[in-house]
Amino acid sequence: MTMERSITAFSFALLAGLVSSLVPVVQAQQIPGFISIDCGATNVYTEDEIRIRYETDEGFIDSGQNKQISMTFIHEGYRQCLNNLRSFPNRKRNCYTLKPDQGKNNTYLIRARFYYGNYDEKNQIPSFDLYIDVNYWTTVNYLGPGYEEIMYVSPADDIQVCLVNTGNGVPFISALELRHIDDDGIYRLRSGFLEHAGRLDIGGASDSFIRYPKDVYDRIWETEDYAGWIFLDTPSIINSSDDNDAYKVPSEVLRTAQSSINGSTPLRLGWTPSSSAEKWIVYFYFVEIERLTNGLQREFTVSMNDNQFMEIVSLEYLKPVVVVSTPVSGSLITFSIESTNKSGNPPILNAVEFYTIGDLPNVPTAQDDVKAINDIKATYHIQKESWQGDPCIPSIYTWDGLNCSNGNPPRIISLKLSSSNLVGDIVSSLSRLSTMEDLDLSNNKLTGAIPETRRITKS
Repeated sequence: MTMERSITAFSFALLAGLVSSLVPVVQAQQIPGFISIDCGATNVYTEDEIRIRYETDEGFIDSGQNKQISMTFIHEGYRQCLNNLRSFPNRKRNCYTLKPDQGKNNTYLIRARFYYGNYDEKNQIPSFDLYIDVNYWTTVNYLGPGYEEIMYVSPADDIQVCLVNTGNGVPFISALELRHIDDDGIYRLRSGFLEHAGRLDIGGASDSFIRYPKDVYDRIWETEDYAGWIFLDTPSIINSSDDNDAYKVPSEVLRTAQSSINGSTPLRLGWTPSSSAEKWIVYFYFVEIERLTNGLQREFTVSMNDNQFMEIVSLEYLKPVVVVSTPVSGSLITFSIESTNKSGNPPILNAVEFYTIGDLPNVPTAQDDVKAINDIKATYHIQKESWQGDPCIPSIYTWDGLNCSNGNPPRIISLKLSSSNLVGDIVSSLSRLSTMEDLDLSNNKLTGAIPETRRITKS
C-alpha cells in the first residue's frame, strides 16, 4: 500500500490518508511540462503506477550529499522517492534550479517532498526554511512523510527552490516536482502565490487518492466522506470541455459528491487558521450527478465568513461548475453551501481545494545580471559556499564578493574575485554587468581585455 500525507496549515479532519499499491518499475520518457527529481537517487527510474519518470539531482544542484533513510523507516508501501534524500550539512543556502521549457510568466505546480526517516541516526528532526526564488515559502519541521506544494507564476525562465539552514538542524529534501499548468487563466493571483492546504475528492472511495495520469496536472486528490452528509455518485460521463472545465478536474473526482440530508439543511465546514491575518482562497467544484425531474435545477448559495464572499450557483446535468472565492480571513474560516429552495433539492459538493496566499515581497536580481554572473561562475568553476540561488536577494544571502544596488530590480554594482584561482581568458559575460562600478580580478591568471568600469583592479 502507498501512503502519502500532505502538510496543512490547519488541523481538522479534512485531509485523509492516501493508499495505493506499487507495481514494477519500467522506463518511460519524461512527460511534457513535468520535472520530477528523486533527491538523493543514484539512478533514473519510472514509478509505473503513476507513469512518471524521476531524475537524479545531477544538473539541478551542485551541493549536498546523497543519503538513505534508516532501514527501520523503509516501508514497502511508500513511494521509492522517499527511501533516500539529499542533505545539506554545508552552506547556509542550497538551491535547486529548475528550467521548465515553458519559461517565465507561466503557472507551475511545485511540490517538495520530505521524509526524515532518521537517515542520520540522530533521532533529531531538523527545522529549516524553504524559499521559492527569493521569497520565503514555509518552514519544514516534521517527522513523517509529507509534502509542501504551491501554485506559482515564475517571473523568470529559471525557478529556484532553496533550502535555508536556520541553525536548527541539517536541511534535507526527498523529492522535487514541477508541473506546468497550461491554462494561464487558472490558479493565478494579482500578486503572491497559492500555498496548498488541502485538496479533497468529496464522496470518493475511502483509503484512495487520485493523481496523474488521471489528473493531467498531477494534483493529488485525497478522499473525504463527511459523517452526516449523503453519498452520491454516477457512472455517467461528465460533459467536460475547455469552456466549462478549464481546471481539468478528473472525471473520477467529479462523479462522486455528498449532499446535505434535505433542502433546508446546508453543508457547512470551518477551521481555525494559524493566524487571523492569513488569507484563504477556496476552489469549489460542482457537477449535477442526479437527473432531476420536471426540468428542475439544483440551485444554492456558496458563502464564506459572514458573506465576505457569496455566489449563487445553478447546476445543469453533468456539466462542471467551478466557483473560486475571493480572499477571506478571520480567526475562524467557515463556508456554507445552502439551497435556495428553487428545486427543493439539497446542496451538493463534488470536490474542493484550499489555499492560503503567500507573499512575494522581494524582487529578484535583474535577469541579465543573473545570467552573466552564472556564466562567470560556470566558466571559472567558482565554488564559493554562498554562490547559490539569487546573487543579491535576500540581502543576507548576497554572494561573497558582490555588492548590489537597492533598486527594483537589484543590480550587481561590484565584483571582487581577487585571489580566486581564476585561469584563462577574460569571460565576455563581465561586459554584460552593465551597472558594475568596481571590478577586482587581481592575483589570478587571466588574459585578455576586461570591460571598463569606474574602478578596475587586475593583475
